[in-house]
Amino acid sequence: MALSHAILVSLTDRAQSGYDLAKRFDQTVGFFWPVSHQQIYQELHKLAKADWVRAETITQADRPNRIVYELTDPGRAALAAWVTEPTTPPSFKEELLVKLFALDSDNRDALLAEIARRRSLHGERLARYEAIMAEHYPNPAALNARKRGRYLGLRMGILTERTTLAWCDEALALVGSAAS
Repeated sequence: MALSHAILVSLTDRAQSGYDLAKRFDQTVGFFWPVSHQQIYQELHKLAKADWVRAETITQADRPNRIVYELTDPGRAALAAWVTEPTTPPSFKEELLVKLFALDSDNRDALLAEIARRRSLHGERLARYEAIMAEHYPNPAALNARKRGRYLGLRMGILTERTTLAWCDEALALVGSAAS
């Protein structure tokens, strides 16, 4: 997936400024496709050049002018074509797993501490995802198609975090009981 597609998806509901888009991105698509705000602004300029989005400058008296981007018909067509393309499962790079290949009595305590730290981070992320789920998706069957798609993305995030927490618990027990 290209960043351009993630931005096009984020613009399907409404026109947004680059700032608003970056903020919204951080709280939605950014959970699964993290990028910097600068990358979003750069991509918006490319999308405007390709005529996939239209930029409108809104003059503001007390603030700098605001540029609002909206999807164009060619942008909608590009998004529709991209949605129908097959996807490839993501590759999985996990430095902690590589470090565990080197597990021995000399680094056992350091790896236990890292697994515990990771468990804490994944617990925090799970709590954040579950709070979003409770606030925005209490009744998935009543959601429209687009919101069901968002719900399913969040649901996968929740299940992934729960699985990762279970793995952390197993790893802590197994590494912790390893013979020195």
